[in-house]
Amino acid sequence: MFKRFRWWMVALVLSIIAFFFYDLLSEDKQTVEEFANGFFSYTLPTKTKIIEKGYDYGVSYGGGPWGSGGHPTAVAYMKLSSELSEKELMDYYEVDNNKSLKGFEIYFKGDEEIKKTFDGKHSWYEGTTPSNPSEESNKGEPIEFLVQKRTVFDSPLGEFVDVFH
Repeated sequence: MFKRFRWWMVALVLSIIAFFFYDLLSEDKQTVEEFANGFFSYTLPTKTKIIEKGYDYGVSYGGGPWGSGGHPTAVAYMKLSSELSEKELMDYYEVDNNKSLKGFEIYFKGDEEIKKTFDGKHSWYEGTTPSNPSEESNKGEPIEFLVQKRTVFDSPLGEFVDVFH
């Protein structure tokens, strides 16, 4: 009877450990999903449609070979098409001379490049934002562009986010 009790106690302890480990691993995903959903819920400009959207997270986003310095970073993007001018779109997202006031990055088709982490597991976009955006309307011939937002977040896994992601 003692062996049976001991077996049940071991099973109970392992179950509790597994639950806390699962909770620890899912916390980052929940944080990033909340960030991405907040980004996706930002109201689109008029005459603008979503082509594609996505998000990811890790510790290797941007900043050269060492990524974000071991800080977990969430990235969310939307590829969009719009009949508005480049200037109207940049004004809408408050992007001025490659500096976004609200943290948005905006790249027009052909000005963006997909980047991958050193291990190839994660990707994000880099590019150039025009310093003199066109004021010409794109009515009838929508232009494509990408809006992206990145943020550093606290993770209970720290710099091991990529290992468990």
